[in-house]
Amino acid sequence: MKKIILGALILGFGTIYAQKSKPQANKIDQKLVGLWKGGEKDQQIDGMEKLWVMDRKEDGTFVLLFTTVQNCQVNQQVEKGQWWIENNKFHELHFDSGKTDVYTYELLDKSHIKFKSTEQALEMASSEYTFIDTKIEEEN
Repeated sequence: MKKIILGALILGFGTIYAQKSKPQANKIDQKLVGLWKGGEKDQQIDGMEKLWVMDRKEDGTFVLLFTTVQNCQVNQQVEKGQWWIENNKFHELHFDSGKTDVYTYELLDKSHIKFKSTEQALEMASSEYTFIDTKIEEEN
């Protein structure tokens, strides 16, 4: 009986979490789908360089590989989450933290997107946090 109750609770909480983690109106800008790379230095944290590869999927999920370099130390981190467009802004929900970052974005051309932060989960060293993602072209 305990296993049945425990199973029902896990299923119930899993369903609630899944509903909360997905935005109600999932609008995906197809121009942002694909494999992208980017980087920045000293914007989020003084003395830190961040490099990343972001895989934005058509279903609104993403996988993000971060590499940070600070004081000659290199660290890597993988993050997963959900992304969508709402009110002409790019939203990025990180599953690990449960926090959402919000950006305005501009398509510079088919291979470059400029992002400017409007809401960040982390405190920034710079109030003008901007970066450009570059599309990684698939080889045939």
